[in-house]
Amino acid sequence: MNKKRLLWILALLAVVAFIYLSPDHHESTKTAETPVASAGDTEITILSVNDMHANIDLFPKFAALVDSLRTVYPDLLVFSAGDNRTGNPVNDQFSPVNYPVITLMNKVGFNLTAVGNHEWDANIVNLQNNIERAKFPFLCANVFIPDSVRLDIKPYKMLEQHGVRLAVVGMIELRHDGIPGAHPNNLNKVSFKPAMEVLPDYQYLKNESDAFILLSHCGVEDDMELAQAYPWIDIIIGGHSHTLIDPPAEQNGVLITQSGSHLKHATLVTLKFKDGKLADKQATVLSVEEFQHRNMEINALLDEFNDDPVLNTAIAVAKTRFNNQEEIGCMMTDALREISGADFAFQNTGGVRVTHLNKGPITVKDIYCIDPFDNDVVVYEMTGSQVKHFILNSYRKNGGYPSYVSGMTYKVSDDGNNVWIETKNTPFSTKKLYKVAMNSYMASTVDVKAKDEGRSMFKTSEEMIIEYLKKHKEIDYQGVSRTK
Repeated sequence: MNKKRLLWILALLAVVAFIYLSPDHHESTKTAETPVASAGDTEITILSVNDMHANIDLFPKFAALVDSLRTVYPDLLVFSAGDNRTGNPVNDQFSPVNYPVITLMNKVGFNLTAVGNHEWDANIVNLQNNIERAKFPFLCANVFIPDSVRLDIKPYKMLEQHGVRLAVVGMIELRHDGIPGAHPNNLNKVSFKPAMEVLPDYQYLKNESDAFILLSHCGVEDDMELAQAYPWIDIIIGGHSHTLIDPPAEQNGVLITQSGSHLKHATLVTLKFKDGKLADKQATVLSVEEFQHRNMEINALLDEFNDDPVLNTAIAVAKTRFNNQEEIGCMMTDALREISGADFAFQNTGGVRVTHLNKGPITVKDIYCIDPFDNDVVVYEMTGSQVKHFILNSYRKNGGYPSYVSGMTYKVSDDGNNVWIETKNTPFSTKKLYKVAMNSYMASTVDVKAKDEGRSMFKTSEEMIIEYLKKHKEIDYQGVSRTK
């Protein structure tokens, strides 16, 4: 390690120690006096988070951390790399949708956010309402919005501090089908191009700024590829893959950061300029979870948001703990199959948003944490042969993981080209006609071959799960596994 970097790290550790040990920092947001830099020297600091997924319960600590940093860095910038919503029903089921997260981000003083794939979960109208409510712009350069669609997303933002100009460009990930990971129905009025193709269109901003920042919701692998292809990027502040890059990495001279997910960590980036030129860039990861203070104004808002008697209502009891997502997925598919009257029901693995569920009361809030997407349930009529086709297609769609199921057990071959199905009462037949239930996201994204176009049950998967749990009152899924 060179002497210059060692001195920088020691100085930063001194700042972090001050922040974490100061007993009164959470009681004041006033700016402390800071030494004036020598002529021609400027320092800019950015605190970034990503994939908060509406974890508003950590906002009082996060706000206190921001308050404390601002006593040291009065002009601190605060960025999010997207996916601010989806994951906490207190936020996602609020009316208006996403009001708690936007309100808290406004209070903290965010300067920018990238548009993540989950920003599209509540359709374009709700996204525009969120953008209008926010006191900060939403950035995404690789979405293309027709004039007829009222959606105020900016491709980039120029920021200026002390004569230094920062160009910040937003980008979003795309799946193999050319759209972000959201319900296709919410994306049908806009189009996208890969970040790798679009980013060169904004290289001109490099000459119009003193630092070029990519605020990326593309995932760490894509960020590494972008850094390798375009070394004129100075910093990539990333998201989407929920990767905690600690310490922050460097690829082809590009500093790359990502702060995990759910607001558990944040990354502090320090940019040092000499006579208007970027002379040094450093970053360190800070723990929000372990921060010992809370902003009490934000805490009071959080208490108001969490005081929801409907969400806190217990609807059933788990006799044992759910230890993994498959056990939860089996419960979900049992609910869809029973309430819809289908022979089989399927659930995509990515639609189960929690990893476990504790023994004891299950609340309405728990169900919306497990399944936050408000997808309708659709029932198809399929031959047994078409059911096998669907299983194999969903297996490939899930990246080599079998979808959770009710009404059968099945095993997929190692090469993903064959499936063996077992049913309890009567043997499975490729010629027999079956009713197959799934959520509308699966129906829209998996290649479905069926005898009909599918029939909506006009109920969401969450509503069916709640109805199922109220009916059964006590459940036990520990150890249940139906796929191999």
